[in-house]
Amino acid sequence: MIKIHLRELMWEKNISAVQIQKETGIHATTVSRIINGKQQNLGLETLDKLCTVLDCKIQDLITYERVNK
Repeated sequence: MIKIHLRELMWEKNISAVQIQKETGIHATTVSRIINGKQQNLGLETLDKLCTVLDCKIQDLITYERVNK
């Protein structure tokens, strides 16, 4: 399972959803869906914009966790 850690990074960096939306140009609804874990398909351009605004590496933003069946 791929996990997106946008909410945690925003908290650590003291950045609001509105700031993310304004600085990246990503639609507010999309930002909200990413924060709430409802947006799983993120393009490379979106990931790049988020990493740029958050001043982080991609591995800080997304992680992979194996799901045992």
